[in-house]
Amino acid sequence: MKRGVFIFWTIFITAAVFRIGQSFFVAPPDASDCLKKTVNGEGMIVEEPVRKETGQQLTIQADELNAGEVGCPAGLLIQATTKLYPIFSYGDHIGFSGKLSQPIDFKSDDGRSFDYTGYLAKDEIYYQIRSAEIHDTNPRIARMPPIGTIITLLLYKIKGAFVHNLERVLGEPHAALAEGLVVGEKAALGKDLLEDFRTVGLIHIVVLSGFNITIVAAAMRRILSLFLPRVWCIVVGAAGMILFCILVGGGATVIRSCFMGGIALSADLIRRDYQVARALALAALIMLIQNPLILLHDPSFQLSFLATLGLILLASPIENKLGFIPDKFCMRGVVASTLATQIFVSPFILYTMGQISLIGVVVNILVLPFIPATMLFVFITGSVGMISMAVSQFFGWIAHILLTYELFMVEHFARIPFAALHVPAFSVMYVAAFYALFIAGYMYVRWSKM
Repeated sequence: MKRGVFIFWTIFITAAVFRIGQSFFVAPPDASDCLKKTVNGEGMIVEEPVRKETGQQLTIQADELNAGEVGCPAGLLIQATTKLYPIFSYGDHIGFSGKLSQPIDFKSDDGRSFDYTGYLAKDEIYYQIRSAEIHDTNPRIARMPPIGTIITLLLYKIKGAFVHNLERVLGEPHAALAEGLVVGEKAALGKDLLEDFRTVGLIHIVVLSGFNITIVAAAMRRILSLFLPRVWCIVVGAAGMILFCILVGGGATVIRSCFMGGIALSADLIRRDYQVARALALAALIMLIQNPLILLHDPSFQLSFLATLGLILLASPIENKLGFIPDKFCMRGVVASTLATQIFVSPFILYTMGQISLIGVVVNILVLPFIPATMLFVFITGSVGMISMAVSQFFGWIAHILLTYELFMVEHFARIPFAALHVPAFSVMYVAAFYALFIAGYMYVRWSKM
């Protein structure tokens, strides 16, 4: 390894390890005087609200907060759950009241626990109001907001108009699936349909996984290359990817995919080879430096990293063994990719969720080849609807047919007996042993071929 490369990786790894160690000594803001008391406050909604059948979940940065005559720390991030109406939006300044509490961990019937406290702590949320009363005090603030807030507000407005067009043209549950595919809005699918997607191993297509991001990035590159020079195509593509990341909420999977896409574009810009394994490692290190708590408390980051690593390590070797499968419509690649990710993430999924699909490979083969076309027609339907509803309905008819097929496959296969395997809770040491043995075996095979 060259000296410069060694120094480069040493700096990033050292910084990530330092930040992870530092995170164990970070204490949450002390609001003990206000705990379990009714608080009143004002603040701004700093994340896009999550809307479910039971209500809205808001993330509020409190400018003012008090429990009667007792003052509470200013600047707290509070997760507040309130009624579904009236609807609030990112950037709204609101007044709120309710009993302040700390998050508690979830425990399932099979004995598995979810570290919900740590999951919220990674976003610096340490307090909740579970039944908040909200009143709109000043939804459009008088002072000029930061430029980042203005851009985010504009993007969320575009996203809202896009989603509204889909709902008008496609109807439910087709619109809900379309929103999940293109902008990661999965809440509208409902609890039962989401469970069906998990049962058949297709949940990744409605949570805006790396698969969806790859389709978006590839389509963007092809469109821009038609009328822009190479350099401008790369620059505009990178800017579009960043804006898309903001638009869909910037979850761990999206950030990781955008980081890797940005590295690929940078390599193309300076005409260097793109090595996906190094890109994944660099993306993970940068994300850990920025927020070390995601290592232990963000299942999305963990699963996304493992799935991508599984593709890198296993997809090509498996594809080489599948010569009997025709390569038409990328069938062999879909089977290889599905098998690679299923094999590599199964221990982690079984440990965290206790369930894994036994028919996921079959359903992925039947559905995934149609997803790029579905995303294309969904995007056209939602976008053109801002100009002409008649044209939008034409493209919506095609999108509706594709979405109907995908929903039928999910609902049909989810009803098959023993479609998913359920296992009781077990120690994380078994998961660690699996990956340790896998990496050791993989390295042995690699070295033996040298």
